[in-house]
Amino acid sequence: MNISITFRQMETSDAIKKYVMTKVSRLQRLLQQPMTAKVTLTIQKQLHVAEVQLSSGKKRSEAKEASEEMYASIDKVVDKLERQISADKGEQVSKKRRSKATVRQGTAALEVPATKIRVRAAPKKATTKKVKTARTATK
Repeated sequence: MNISITFRQMETSDAIKKYVMTKVSRLQRLLQQPMTAKVTLTIQKQLHVAEVQLSSGKKRSEAKEASEEMYASIDKVVDKLERQISADKGEQVSKKRRSKATVRQGTAALEVPATKIRVRAAPKKATTKKVKTARTATK
């Protein structure tokens, strides 16, 4: 797990660093592979903006949130990322479940009437003839 924090147009604060580390590190429990997070904290006029780019294996998630307080922005952006990750996880689970319910695997979802089923004859196996050679003939 690698978390990098960038402060723009504001002074660095150990309290905010620690808060970000604890909040973002909670996301690791939702992911299967080690994550890398880039957190950017910015003050734009009166708004405190928190932006997080998260990558874990082939998955990428990104969220940006602004509010009047930095701690609130961090909380909101982490909540957004949690929702994104769990939605992706839900899609994977449903795809996995759907892939198991196929006709080829024997768990058909619908029953097909016997009159509409065509049965093909299996192709005949090719037979090979042994050719007698001088070696086999003399034995």
